[in-house]
Amino acid sequence: MIDNNAKGRSASGYVLHSGEGVNVADPSTKASRLSTNGSLTLIESKTTGGAPLHVHTREDEYFYVVEGVIKVRLGDKAFEAGPRSFVYLPRNIPHEWDVVGSEATVLLMTVPAGLEEFLAEYHSAESQEARNQIAARYGITFL
Repeated sequence: MIDNNAKGRSASGYVLHSGEGVNVADPSTKASRLSTNGSLTLIESKTTGGAPLHVHTREDEYFYVVEGVIKVRLGDKAFEAGPRSFVYLPRNIPHEWDVVGSEATVLLMTVPAGLEEFLAEYHSAESQEARNQIAARYGITFL
């Protein structure tokens, strides 16, 4: 396990085993800005919900559905994605997604990296105004 808080940036390769992450505090993060030198974020998310309509200006987003089903809206298109489905969400196109049913496991990826930092800051913010400022700083707008 790589602990970016303790070891700093890791540009070398690594292997993570089940239950491990690049940061001890968040084992769901498998690849981060620090661990991939900025190239990729990968988060294994076991979730009961998704994200409301928003747009990224700096990164493309990708999902690989491991278990469950998600519904996705990308621009004016809507579709469902079940197990072993792959979803590509290009930057600058509004999109939203949610879980169909009770739970899904999804690999969330962004290129370039940084989603993990945005999510950590966004979810720890104490007000909607603070969340909006964080989103703007990361080039994300909620519609």
